[in-house]
Order: sequence, then structure tokens, then C-alpha cells
Amino acid sequence: MMKQVRSFIVGGLTAAAVSASLCLGGCSSTAGVETSGRASWDEQGARSLEKNVVFNGLKGDIQIVDVRSSMAGDIMRAQATMRSKDKDTLPLQYRFDWYDAGGVEINAGAGSWKPLILYGRETKVVQGVAPDPRAKEFKLKIREPD
Repeated sequence: MMKQVRSFIVGGLTAAAVSASLCLGGCSSTAGVETSGRASWDEQGARSLEKNVVFNGLKGDIQIVDVRSSMAGDIMRAQATMRSKDKDTLPLQYRFDWYDAGGVEINAGAGSWKPLILYGRETKVVQGVAPDPRAKEFKLKIREPD
């Protein structure tokens, strides 16, 4: 099956929203959408978040409204707001993967898929907490259940 991939990149915390539509359907072994964030600091010590949303050609309608992260001490927390653009219920699964400053995955494969139900036109927020202080980047993966 040929997959279409679209990327949208928004830099910095000043971005009000990351928005695009997602089509849901197809193989559940591949994430239908991947949302990522990478924390960085400028010369004045101000924190910013580079955001990236990658869509794989699937069937349906979801909008990623916002992607944020914060630090709780030295642990990264991530949050994404998504909205169903469909009038039907969308059963989904999501998982956060965490990466160090060099882009190496922390605890590869340890994260479990969590159930997520989006009812017609509903908006939901999902959150994740890094497993340790090495995490400087995250990916939120969303897919249909097996």
C-alpha cells in the first residue's frame, strides 16, 4: 500500500496552533499521525519548542489543534490537543515516544498504546510524561486499534 506523507513544521512557542487534517483507516501497525516536539533554549535561556506533525495517508478526519511541552523540574511533559472533524465516533490508540538530545529513543518499545475514543466533533487533550531527565524530544503517535 502506497502511503502519502505530509509534514507541517511550526517553530517556537509563539505558534498558536498546529492544524491539519488526518485521514484514518488502513493498517494499525503504522501510526496514522505522528506529532513531535523538540525543546531548545536560546542565548537568553528562553525555552522554545519546534513542532512537527506528519500525516500518513489514511481515511477519516482529525485535526491537531495544539502541541505543547513544559518542564516539571528536569522532566519533560508533553500535551497535544486534537479534534474530530468527523460526525462519527473514532476509536484510536496513542503513545508517546521519548528521545534524548541526540535523537536516540529512550526506553525503545517500552511505551504502550493507550485507547482513545473521539466522539463526533469532540476535542480531547492527551498528555505524556518523559521517563527520565534525558528526554528532550517526543513523538506522539496515533493509530487505529488492532
